[in-house]
Amino acid sequence: MLPPVNDDRDYAPLVRQFEEKGYARIRLTDALARDIERVYGLGREFFNRPEVEKQTYSMQSFVEGYRELGPEYSQVPERPDLTESFSAWNRNRGRAEVEAAVAGCELHGALREVSDQLSVLVRGLFGAMRDRWAPGHPDLGFYRGTYVQINYYEPFRHSAEMLQDSHEDAHLLTLVKANAPGLEIEVDGKFIPAEVEGDELVVMPGSLLTLMTGGKIKPMYHQVRNSRRRDPRCSLMLFVNPEIDQKLEPWIRNETNTGIDIIERANEGPKQFGMPTLVDGDSGEAFPELMDHKEAVLAHKPQSASGAR
Repeated sequence: MLPPVNDDRDYAPLVRQFEEKGYARIRLTDALARDIERVYGLGREFFNRPEVEKQTYSMQSFVEGYRELGPEYSQVPERPDLTESFSAWNRNRGRAEVEAAVAGCELHGALREVSDQLSVLVRGLFGAMRDRWAPGHPDLGFYRGTYVQINYYEPFRHSAEMLQDSHEDAHLLTLVKANAPGLEIEVDGKFIPAEVEGDELVVMPGSLLTLMTGGKIKPMYHQVRNSRRRDPRCSLMLFVNPEIDQKLEPWIRNETNTGIDIIERANEGPKQFGMPTLVDGDSGEAFPELMDHKEAVLAHKPQSASGAR
């Protein structure tokens, strides 16, 4: 559970941004901006380690820690997202297998700290949305269903025009902050640069929020264009899912969501990107092939980071 935090920000203007623009921008506090920069620095150091070191901090049976380029895609498996990543799920906190795998990884601890700060923003946003669209509705449980992830791109290594194809994330919300250009969002049928390398983060709605609002808020499609830059690009995301042990009723009910089980949609959503269901990840039954790969890597001598690509 998210620890209590004094937070007196007015989130109502952000809800109006969703209604008027289809997404929102939140200005970072100086403290949060510093913590995100720290994650970027730790990420650059981590992803440049040899593969055997990176795999040491992988527990993909729970979708935790390091994940190599290849298994995740945006449209079809033949065009994987051209990024390595590192994830930290709130549901895995205190889980013995996970804690053992990531013990001593400074990047993992820094991601958890940022996750809690961003989750405060999400709690405020959901409270304001509920007050706007469904006063008196129960709180939306999201903390254990949410995870933070850093993606690491090396644009100049790839010839593809897109490092990630166009997609929507099939979550409730995605909070994203990048340190270099590349992210594009669809606005009025055209993709435009999201410009998230400044002092703001972008909050993008997913199709689960569309179901919660009876179609009022549409999912935001986005993609990552290849800048061909030689400098690596880091992107930090908080992916917000509902907790799957709750009965979740829409804030706005109409013909667009009649008879639809939002929790079931949340559970199955990751499969369209080559990812495990929420249930499989929670039970430790995800990605057996990646766990086999980890064991194979650790059974051999260390190799250079270039061997992972």
